[in-house]
Parts: sequence; C-alpha cells; structure tokens
Amino acid sequence: MATIIITDTDNGIINNEFNYLLGFQPSLGGIIIKKHCINIILDSRYFNKKECVDIESIKHKTGKEKVVFTKSEGKLIDCILDQSHDSKTKKVEDNITLKYFGQLEKGSKHKIEVITPYFEQKRIIKQSNEQTKIKQAIKIIDKVFFAVQDLKKTGELIGKTEKEIRAFIVNKILEFGGSAESFEAIVAFGKNSAIPHHTAGDTIIGDGPLLIDMGAVYQGYCSDFTRTFWVGKKDSSYDEFKKIYNAVAKAYRKAFQISQPGLKATLIDTAARNSIIDAGFGEYFTHSTGHGVGLNIHEAPWITMKSQNIIRSGMVFTIEPGIYIPGKFGVRIENIVFAGEGGVECFSEVEF
Repeated sequence: MATIIITDTDNGIINNEFNYLLGFQPSLGGIIIKKHCINIILDSRYFNKKECVDIESIKHKTGKEKVVFTKSEGKLIDCILDQSHDSKTKKVEDNITLKYFGQLEKGSKHKIEVITPYFEQKRIIKQSNEQTKIKQAIKIIDKVFFAVQDLKKTGELIGKTEKEIRAFIVNKILEFGGSAESFEAIVAFGKNSAIPHHTAGDTIIGDGPLLIDMGAVYQGYCSDFTRTFWVGKKDSSYDEFKKIYNAVAKAYRKAFQISQPGLKATLIDTAARNSIIDAGFGEYFTHSTGHGVGLNIHEAPWITMKSQNIIRSGMVFTIEPGIYIPGKFGVRIENIVFAGEGGVECFSEVEF
C-alpha cells in the first residue's frame, strides 16, 4: 500500500503537509508513504534543500524507519507512478485535482482510494517548534494592530478607505517580519462590520465602529486576530455598541475560562453561545466559536456545536465570538489560545 501526497501550486494543489515535514514549502513535489519508508520527490529547484531537512523529525512525525529523497527529472506524475509501481493499493488525499487523479488512475493497475489528509490528526497537536512560530506570528500581528491604533490616535484613520487600511496592514506585516497575510484582512467600517467576512472596499472610515480581522504568516505558520473598536466622535449609537461589545467580551472570557484539556470542544462553543443568548443577542451570533490554527488558517480542532474534537494539550485554536446586527454594526473579539496541562493561555498583548 502507498499513500500519495502531491503539491502543485501551478495546478491548484497547495499542500502544507510538505512544510510540516520538510520545514519549507516547494511549489511542486510528491510524497509516497509505504509501510516502513517515506519517499519525498522533489525537482532540481528544491532537491538540494534536502541537506537542511531534519531527517529524525520526519521519522518521528511519520513513524517510518527510512526516509528517501528522489529527484524528479521529468513529469512529477511519471516519477510518482514509477516509485509506487510495486504498491497494489494507492491512496490519495481528497485535495487532489481531477487531472492528477485521472493520471494516477490511468497509470495504475488498481483502484485509487481517496482519503482525508494523511497528517491531519498528527498536526492537530503542535510541537514546541511549531508553537514558537505561531507565537511569533501573533507578535507580528500585535505590532500591526498597535500601528493601526497609532493611526487612530493621530486621527489618520478617518478619511481613509477600508482598502487603504488593508494595504497598510499588509505592508506592516512584511515590515515586522511576516512573509504574508494568513488570509485577506477584513477591514469593515460601520454597517459593514455586521458582515462577518466582509471584503475591504472603498467605504471611507469616519466616526463609528471599525472591525479588523487579520493574520500574519511566519515561517509557514499563521496567526488570526480580531478587534472591534470605535473611531472618532461618539454618537447616539455608541451606547448600543458598548453594550454589544461588553456582551462579546464576556462570551470570550466564558469560553476562555472553561477551555482545558479533556473538555469537549462543543462545550467551549456552548459557553460562548449561551453567554450571548443570556445577553439577548443569541440570534445574532451566526458562526462557530473557533477553529484550529497552524500551517493552515483553518484546521482542526473545530470549536463548533457539532465538533467531535476533545481538547488536548498542545492544541492551538481560536476563540472568536461575535454579534452582528444587520444594517447597524457587528462586534467580534478573537485571540489564539494554546492548550496546556493547566488550561489555555493567550500570548497576544493586545487588551480588550
């Protein structure tokens, strides 16, 4: 049996499991996992990077005795078929494209089985070096937020468009050591903040609520962070905003306080959701309470009403309750937390 993993960014497969194993992300590559061996296929652009790879780490992560590197001289798919020809059963991850699936099926004598990502359950527990990278990504985004707050203090936020602030955020992420956004930053002013996944546009920021949801990538690992705050002069809607803000902050703290290893992830969602229901805004909390963060911005564990996950030490996930009043405004507060033996810990230095 052979499990085949492919990354090919030019053809729509971005597979972070390569980064998980190798410590870098090739744009093209294959991994073949057999009973006792893992074969990593790279072309000439990346093959020499094997000298920098921690082989013992790969053995630990895969449980395999032998790690082999193969240089792909032609088409990746031909090399994969050649290196896995002796395996009667082949499994591929469910992110494979139809093109690759068809080529594998055509070149194999046996049926191809589709599976969920091979390392999904292993990656759910973050090793110390992974946690260090996520913490650095958090530090970067904290600095970006403080830079945005400096604009608020000087009055420079007012008059800017949402898109201009998003561009400012991207530039600051790069300036402070990040390699990219972990997702397209959400900058939502006024009634736009009532749309949980609003796309920053030409709306001009004035007096009122501003929601910013952003994240940085550091050495392949993501951060995720949201704050909502008032810009400029306070008008008649400020009291309602403050009431909703306090309800969201309380829901966040309820979820944070209950979080600990051994707890069903659904109970974290329930704690935040019940707090918002008790405040009278239950119908306006329209998404789940959180999700895991790592090489992907969204991954297990899932902090949802129907999650099957149990919190374990080493898990890293968000807590992000929100209330969204259509046509008025929305409020969301989000931090990444790290599960340890005594509960969870937040490393963001941004207060709320």
